[in-house]
Parts: sequence; structure tokens; C-alpha cells
Amino acid sequence: MESDFENWISWNMKSYQKKSIMEKKYRNVSAIGQGLDLKLRQAESKKISLTVSQNGAADFKSITEAINSIPPYNTRRVILLIAPGVYREKIVIPKTLPFITFLGDSRDRPTITGNDTASVAGNDGALLRTFNSATVAVNASYFVAINIKFENTAYVPIGSEVDQAVALRISGTKAAFYNCSFYGVQDTLYDHKGLHYFKNCFIQGSVDFIFGYGRSLYEVIFPFIFLPSRVQMCIFDYEVN
Repeated sequence: MESDFENWISWNMKSYQKKSIMEKKYRNVSAIGQGLDLKLRQAESKKISLTVSQNGAADFKSITEAINSIPPYNTRRVILLIAPGVYREKIVIPKTLPFITFLGDSRDRPTITGNDTASVAGNDGALLRTFNSATVAVNASYFVAINIKFENTAYVPIGSEVDQAVALRISGTKAAFYNCSFYGVQDTLYDHKGLHYFKNCFIQGSVDFIFGYGRSLYEVIFPFIFLPSRVQMCIFDYEVN
């Protein structure tokens, strides 16, 4: 899976380089993607790794602690090597922390789990709503996850208008997911916005279990699991690009 990650980086760079050349040749303007391409290239050239394990034999005991150790406006690829286990955490990666990778063991993938729903009240007393119900929320760009299970275990009556329970929300751009699983009932995967890539992933859910405004490529993702409902039809609310 690490080779897939490297291939994605290489493809991304070549794509922007080609776009830059074409724009300069035919439109005589500066390349729109040149700045991003340079940032990505620089980030990959100085990547570092941090270890996470609940047994204490690592740099950090939780994923949240590892993320909090990364300085704002990070400019290098930071790979979190996450040991097998069940991590009961609500994770939010802010926009100021791009280039983060979650890398798990392909033989025993770590699970990141939570049980928030849209109708749960947050710390400020306001309802979380769908947007903030996610177990893992990624607001930064260039996020990568390899061999990770994302889940929301909340009980949600199928068809409920107030109990959406998101396993993962991706709101940055240019994220990639390889050999990952997403488990939930309603609104499992919130592909909020941006351009993303999903390969060899498993997604389980019922109503709107993939939704959002993202323009993502889903390649060899199977099976989709529709949880049965006697009261409402299952809806695939997503346009695959």
C-alpha cells in the first residue's frame, strides 16, 4: 500500500506539471497549480514518521496527541504509524495541518471509533448536526489514510432526519484513501468538498451513506453494503466523478 501512496504522489505532481505547461503554451498565463505542486514536492522530500500505540511503546498513546504535536502550517509529510487497536477518539485535523498520513498495519488495521450523532449536544450546548458528528473530520489538504478503519457506532433509526452519524468527513482537497473501511448506518462517509481518491475501500451504510459535494474518484470500491430498512428505500446520494 505504501507503493500506491508513492504512485499517487507521483501522479499528482505530473498532472500539475502537465497542466502548467499547457496553460503557459496556449494561454500565456501563470500555471494555476504550480504553487501547490511545489508545496507537495517539498513536503514529500522531507517527510517524517511518528509512532502511535496504546501500549505506551511509541511516541504517543493516542492519535490526537500525535496530531497536536505537529506545528501549525506544517510543510512536511508527517506519517503517523498507528499500531493495531481500537482508538476511541473524536479527531479533528484543522486546515492548518496539511500533509498528514495515517498508516496502519495491513494485517491488523487499527480502528478509529466514535458514536456521535447530529442530535447530540456539543460542549457549547448546541447540536452537533451532521457536519460535526464525524468520528474523524479532516479539514486539511493532502491527507492520506492507508489500512485504517473509520467507524461511527451510534444507533440511528434508518431514515431519521436528526440522527445522522458520520464516520469520516473530508473537507480539504487532494486526499487519498487506500485499503480503508468506513462503517456506519446513516451518512457514513461525508465527502464534503474537494478532489479525492478512494481505492480498494469498503463502505457500509444505509441512507445517503456516501454524500457531499466532493468531486472524487472511487476506484475498485466494493462491496457497498446497504443495511436493510422496512420503512425507507436505500439511497445512493452521490455523483461519482
